[in-house]
Amino acid sequence: MKGMELKNHFALTSANEVNDICRPLKDIGITYFNYLKIYKDGSRELLTTNAPWIDHFYKNALYLTAGVVDVEHLLPKGYFLWSELDLNDPAYSQGQESFNIDNGVSFLIKRDEITYLYIFASTKDNMHINNFYIRNVDLFRRFIQYFHDRGSDLIKQAKSNKIVLPQQQIINSNRLKNIEIPSNVRRSFYKKTKMDKFYLLDVSDDLYLTPKQAEVATYLVVGATAKQCARQLGISYRTVETYIEEIKQKIFQFLGINLSKGELAEFLIKTGIQNIVFPHKVFRHGEN
Repeated sequence: MKGMELKNHFALTSANEVNDICRPLKDIGITYFNYLKIYKDGSRELLTTNAPWIDHFYKNALYLTAGVVDVEHLLPKGYFLWSELDLNDPAYSQGQESFNIDNGVSFLIKRDEITYLYIFASTKDNMHINNFYIRNVDLFRRFIQYFHDRGSDLIKQAKSNKIVLPQQQIINSNRLKNIEIPSNVRRSFYKKTKMDKFYLLDVSDDLYLTPKQAEVATYLVVGATAKQCARQLGISYRTVETYIEEIKQKIFQFLGINLSKGELAEFLIKTGIQNIVFPHKVFRHGEN
């Protein structure tokens, strides 16, 4: 299908400057980077390290393929590995075969009207990099911040040079079913996996929290005060303080570490306890 000619579009002519900013990525095996800010109408701001591929991508209307539309409009925020993609999707296969762009990871930040998409990739022979992505997510999140800092002028210019697609992308939300599960299924899973002990395996084989201690710990991680925690859990402030002291005593007993309340929250973040206690995301609520 005929797409659009970018010709001397800023997305192409800025590639050398983008490559300069992306030099640190080469030290960790990344040979390709894309910055995309996508609006609800499909228009986008784009910066890339590989102008020939982007020229090919838009000239051949690869933005209409199911794989691209799913990534741009349907995937939830977070990150995903390209190993999950349909290998027969034209956007994926042509990038791999003709431009040696493969074995990537994409990070998404979503707001109501905007999706930020940061694409990192390597070459088709670098199949082992997926494990690197999983173990070093912090490096990529840091680079995203670095790119916004060092590339701020380019990002401003990209905003003045939006790409407006000549054809509308077709969004089929049914394709998302294998990625997200309904909230009732998630809640049911949590009920069926109810436990009496939450082991903090990141720091010890034997250290664990009771369910109530784990609930309090989860709120401490998101920055809630004891009073806020008590309100959310429907228990007294004094009871919350008791649980906090019990948690601190357990950590001292098993690890010999004496933590202040502020240090306790930092310690608990490292254990990942906040990701496994509730089937929904926990937020800090203000004092009322």
